[in-house]
Amino acid sequence: MFGQLNPPIQKTAFLGSPQTVKLIISASLTAQNDYVVRQMAEAICRDLRSKDYLSEMLAILHYISANTRYMRDPATIELVKAPELVIKEILSNQRPQLDCDDLTALLAALLLAVGNRIRVVTVAFRHVFYKNERQYSHVFVQALEPRSGVWVTLDPVAGERVKNMHQRAVAVKIYNVT
Repeated sequence: MFGQLNPPIQKTAFLGSPQTVKLIISASLTAQNDYVVRQMAEAICRDLRSKDYLSEMLAILHYISANTRYMRDPATIELVKAPELVIKEILSNQRPQLDCDDLTALLAALLLAVGNRIRVVTVAFRHVFYKNERQYSHVFVQALEPRSGVWVTLDPVAGERVKNMHQRAVAVKIYNVT
């Protein structure tokens, strides 16, 4: 069981959220081209009405929430797992252990695979600075609902507490992907 999958896409010393966001975006853009990612997105959305984009977003969020488990990274390492490898874990009846950056990369890849415009958002809940740089402690993805023009927050870590999370944030940084 252990060591059967390829290693994660990137494992480095934690150097801050800009580096992590670059890894998330790179992993997501690469994974959207993987056929297994598209197949997973299609399977999740197969029973929905055509062009019901909000339901597609929410179905993907709920599927990932139900089939993964949150687990923090090692104390001094930033670990970003490749979305296509996470999907292969799910398809082999495993329950991947993911933190917010892994979940963001996975959701972003699935959302991109079904044509969504997305952005990656980092938030800080406290005023913490290191070398005069604000330290962000959480990351999630937002997708643009094309009919309403509203950016929808998709965050399995916050879950039903998204509104509360937005209210507690003292700083937000947005990275446009598409």
